[in-house]
Amino acid sequence: MRSIRTVGILLLVMALFAAACGDDDDTTATTAATTAATTAATTAATTAPPTTEGALAGEGLRMAFIFDGSTDDGGWNFRHAEGARFVQEALPGAEIALIEGIEPGAAAQAAFDDLAADGYDIIVGTTFLMFDAFEVAPDYPDTVFLTQGGFETMPNVGHYEGALEEARYLDGMIAGAMTESNIIGYVGGFPIEGVVRPINTFAKGVQETNPDAKVIAVFINSWFDPPKEGQAAEAVADQGADVIAMDLNSPAVAQAATRKGARFIGYGADQSAYAPDAWLTGFVWNWGPYYLAQAELVMAGEWFAEISYWPMNTGIVTRGPAAADVPQDILDLVAEREAQILDGTFDTMAGPMVDNMGNVQVAAGATVPLGERTLCCQWLYENVEGTVSEGG
Repeated sequence: MRSIRTVGILLLVMALFAAACGDDDDTTATTAATTAATTAATTAATTAPPTTEGALAGEGLRMAFIFDGSTDDGGWNFRHAEGARFVQEALPGAEIALIEGIEPGAAAQAAFDDLAADGYDIIVGTTFLMFDAFEVAPDYPDTVFLTQGGFETMPNVGHYEGALEEARYLDGMIAGAMTESNIIGYVGGFPIEGVVRPINTFAKGVQETNPDAKVIAVFINSWFDPPKEGQAAEAVADQGADVIAMDLNSPAVAQAATRKGARFIGYGADQSAYAPDAWLTGFVWNWGPYYLAQAELVMAGEWFAEISYWPMNTGIVTRGPAAADVPQDILDLVAEREAQILDGTFDTMAGPMVDNMGNVQVAAGATVPLGERTLCCQWLYENVEGTVSEGG
């Protein structure tokens, strides 16, 4: 058995985490989402086991989270860490651990192995670590492994995703309304389904408010590489983009947008502080209710392996703040569309959807069902300039 220390993992144990560490606004939003999200997943998720008199909720549960970067990145990892804190506040007797800076591959497998051998009940990979979990999980059948974005299960390995494509559609509506050049840049990490799918619905949202606009999509083949992120953002700006969106982790795209006089659309958190003058809008992840539901299922002895795909109406993803100069009529239109997404009367993946090669990918009257969206898409929408076949 390898120890945590020998593989160089930074382990931050947060047992009995003070409630003051959370964000009051996030707590309010995610608490409101808990009921809907838990119902969407399973009614059993609300049932916790009885505790002995005087015991703290969650006592005896050990839950670890593995991150591929720093939890203070202000984006992806930060929001997952906020989800962990949400669990800690709801279950103050649980032991919660955050393990930062773990790359997919050998390091992730070592982290999974160490934590499982150390007796953690639930180990969460907050990025795509499905294959790494598969390497370790058979050796620890009593440990629950969860990974973000996976598409195949094992008896003790489940996966989760939020319907980002719904929130990104709304971001696209604002981008389309606010561009003056009719060119919008989108800097992505890897050209995988979980990145390409929301690019496509973002482009559909752009098309709704501005049929003349196009989106230039580029991929840097990394989740965190500030120099490449900045260079890619400057490159799309040099092609005329005056609005730039991204799905990366550093402030580099925001800073490049500011330098180029473009507007910035963030990813996963309120990132207006990155570029106050360039900020336009950006959705927000709220992972806490999902993590809490999984913890409660494990404590109740009712957990089962599944692929959880939570839509926007569970609260797992919400629309973020918009800049003050976005016209009220646009905000009203976006709010109307958001309400339709939430009540199920508007489907961001409904056809017709034609790719940028002229192929019909989703026929008129058809859609990509929620349960099949993790496999979509390896094509780009008709108003997107770029390719996924060669990563850019």
